[in-house]
Amino acid sequence: MLGVVIVLSVAELTSQRFNAFTRDHSLISTFITEAVLLVGVYLVIDEIIQRRETRRWSDVMSLGIRALSSRAEGAAAIIRRTVDELATRSDQPGSRPGSADASDSGSVDYRELVSGRADELADWLRADAARASSFAEETRRSASRLEEAIIRWGPTLVEDPESAELLNLLPDIVDSARSAADAIAPASSLDGAGQKDETVATTPGWTEGERQLFKDSLLEILRNADEFLGRVSPRAAP
Repeated sequence: MLGVVIVLSVAELTSQRFNAFTRDHSLISTFITEAVLLVGVYLVIDEIIQRRETRRWSDVMSLGIRALSSRAEGAAAIIRRTVDELATRSDQPGSRPGSADASDSGSVDYRELVSGRADELADWLRADAARASSFAEETRRSASRLEEAIIRWGPTLVEDPESAELLNLLPDIVDSARSAADAIAPASSLDGAGQKDETVATTPGWTEGERQLFKDSLLEILRNADEFLGRVSPRAAP
């Protein structure tokens, strides 16, 4: 239809015979004029709708990314805070990784700290039942919140290839957070009613393999969270 209207419009402007024809047939001339106007109006309205739809979709995507970013940072923030708490209680003066100078400069490499002190961190957490329980509950809660955010925003963000690639980083954070929590204070399996019991009990002892799993879990959380936030930041910039 649009092609016909364009052809007729060009013919009307360039052909003397066509002009003569339309003068002799006013009804057809009126139809052509109205058709051209209607198509023009349609194109303008369609363009406005497309721009609004694109803007709305962009806003929804940004909202979803922001929601996932805050949840992805949760478990990593718990690890950083715990490492800082361990350092403040250590017997090594000036060794606190979260000191003001290091924090201000952004030079703290928590992955390196975890690589070197994961066993010490685990022993310190497990040495106190309340401390172990607090770490495990916070970490497990952060995993559940991230999982809920994935379920909420995943079906929307997966439509965008770049966002879908980012989403692939998050399930590993969920799994690793739960693994780290269970290593320190595993949740009881099921209560009498068949519901998950969120109470925790300290593990009596663990193997070298379990220590390595705890360390790997912490590192994967930090690595994936850093990568997710690092790749999101340029997209969020104006």
